[in-house]
Amino acid sequence: MVSIELLVQQVVNGLLFGGQLALMAVGLTLIWGVARVLNFGHGAMFMVGGFVGYFTLGATGNIVVAVVSAALVVFALGYLTEVALIRPLRDREEFGIPSMVVTLGLAFFLENAFIVWIGSQRESFPRFTSVVWDIGGITLSAQRVLIFVISLVALGLLFYVIARTKLGLGIRAVSQDNDTALLMGVRPNRIYAITFGISAALAGLAGVLLAPLFAVYPSVGWYPFLLSFVVVMVGGLGSVRGTLLSAMGLAIIRSVSTIWVSSEMAMVILFGIMILVLALYPDGIGGYLE
Repeated sequence: MVSIELLVQQVVNGLLFGGQLALMAVGLTLIWGVARVLNFGHGAMFMVGGFVGYFTLGATGNIVVAVVSAALVVFALGYLTEVALIRPLRDREEFGIPSMVVTLGLAFFLENAFIVWIGSQRESFPRFTSVVWDIGGITLSAQRVLIFVISLVALGLLFYVIARTKLGLGIRAVSQDNDTALLMGVRPNRIYAITFGISAALAGLAGVLLAPLFAVYPSVGWYPFLLSFVVVMVGGLGSVRGTLLSAMGLAIIRSVSTIWVSSEMAMVILFGIMILVLALYPDGIGGYLE
């Protein structure tokens, strides 16, 4: 018999992880919605963010500097990826598959470059805080709460930029109609590059925030990428609202299901949900909601 306390504990854990997962998944769905690129290098951006934070923290001892540095460096990496690797493919008649292959190749390149550089061992990342709260029998890690709050702030800032700024107007215009945006004076190539940078920065930020939980090593990005991929497919490619709902819902399901099954089996359950949702709603729940 599962106790109510354990069930509530796992729901809370799922909610906290859902906020963190949303940070990664929104970046993945954003770049699809604007640039029509399914970025298989998204997990590599997560990994690079973790390593930038790790090295910066070691050099400065300042966690704020480490977090900001990770976001900025990975933004630059994402921007350059679009300019150097994705943009030359846009003039081709077939763009989707080549862009996927290029980003997958980038992921393997970055992973193996880090293996050659520092090895494949796991590097432990210091905890932001070791404070733990006990509220009515529910244990809350201050670190997980802090990561959740930072994730929400970052997502809130992103939504503000998209909804309230000139850059956001350009992003929305390009995502809806590239040709019309061009007539309005918006430069699509600039929007593509900036959006790719923002998407990568979200992954890099997730990488450094979750580093104390996952540790840091060259292949660390594949698992969060896989989770984000499931979230985005269930939420609907290009649908930010659907992705947010999907991230929260799937994170809770994953957390609660581990009461009865292993974490590996929990992933099988998530994939089963993805298959079922796509069979019923090919555009995901975001397409159904809209």
